[in-house]
Amino acid sequence: MKMKSAISMSVYQYGQVKFNDYSNPPLKKPKYSPTKSVIEISDSSSNNKMIPPLPQNPIFTVKLSPIILHVPNTKNKKRRRFTPPLLKKKKKSSRSRSIKEITKEVFDGVVRNSSSWIKSEFLGRGSYGLVYLATSKKEKGKTIMAIKSAEISRATSLMEEERILTRLLSPFIVRCYGHEIAREDTLFGGSRTNYNLILEYCSGKSLADLIENNIGGLSEKDVKVFARDILNGLDYIHRENIIHCDIKPENILLSPVENRIRPNGYVTKIGDFGLALEKGSSEYGKASGHTRGTTRYMSPELIRHKIVDYAVDIWAFGCTVLEMFTGQEVWGEHSDLGPVDWDSLVGQSGFIPYIPDWLSEEAQEFLRSCLVRDPGSRWGIGALMNHPFCNVNV
Repeated sequence: MKMKSAISMSVYQYGQVKFNDYSNPPLKKPKYSPTKSVIEISDSSSNNKMIPPLPQNPIFTVKLSPIILHVPNTKNKKRRRFTPPLLKKKKKSSRSRSIKEITKEVFDGVVRNSSSWIKSEFLGRGSYGLVYLATSKKEKGKTIMAIKSAEISRATSLMEEERILTRLLSPFIVRCYGHEIAREDTLFGGSRTNYNLILEYCSGKSLADLIENNIGGLSEKDVKVFARDILNGLDYIHRENIIHCDIKPENILLSPVENRIRPNGYVTKIGDFGLALEKGSSEYGKASGHTRGTTRYMSPELIRHKIVDYAVDIWAFGCTVLEMFTGQEVWGEHSDLGPVDWDSLVGQSGFIPYIPDWLSEEAQEFLRSCLVRDPGSRWGIGALMNHPFCNVNV
């Protein structure tokens, strides 16, 4: 069949662009039995030369409380935890609420005349909303949060994100503290009703910022630590039947912790669940017919056949780990491709992203285990977490 792609296949055949063809990679049978992971954090005091990203606001950063790296004991009544005013009267539910229920709650509720949060800094753009740094108007300690905001008529995706996030509780997942609906002034005068999703603020910015600030890539030790964090987060959400669908450095956030807990000073948290799907839901259907995610990080089966399953997160995770090593965008040698070109390169060509030969054999094997074109042969999270690459003491 004649290929309409702008990519010349002769480039691949005659080596004008450096690729590794692993359409059928010589993978060894995993020697590591998939078992449930155990989070290991020790008091290593080894020096780490990783350059951290510039803090967004030093004034706010110094006021952050240390991150607690264990699931809190909700039975301990003496333990005090910040709860936004709108959540204090809500009863906990063991089941996940539907979008219909959330929407009814939204329009049955009272819209605030003004927000209870002061948006002090624009942080970026999420999948379906703008993200701001915000401080509470009422809390004495000036509680700091990240607010993802959208106009109420366009907030269905934020409601879905809240539905998913409020049922998740992991030190490797960004926390969600509910929402508020409030009238807010616009930049051009007037006002509008906004749906504000209240999220944990990670002042270390994103993994993408860290990579950008460390020209040439991160050290292998740091990559191992961050990779294990992300796998712990993915393991948790997959056990909850959630597929993230948009794993990439921009959506991996950095939460500062004391050096005695982590020598590199960060714990990574998976954020932005705006494109996430729940297996078994009506939206998920029969796993096919989905076009979601960031093209550069999409797996072959997602680009070619629009199939979404847990394996798409593993491929995107492999691309993210590769970027940590190289400091360059995955498929970076193809920066100006159109949709047809991406389909030809990722969906049909048989190639995987280029894995540098200067990486350790352990790292190369780990990456090839993630970047397997056949989703059925791609390694699962259990096997990856038991790979020697992830066995590092910090």
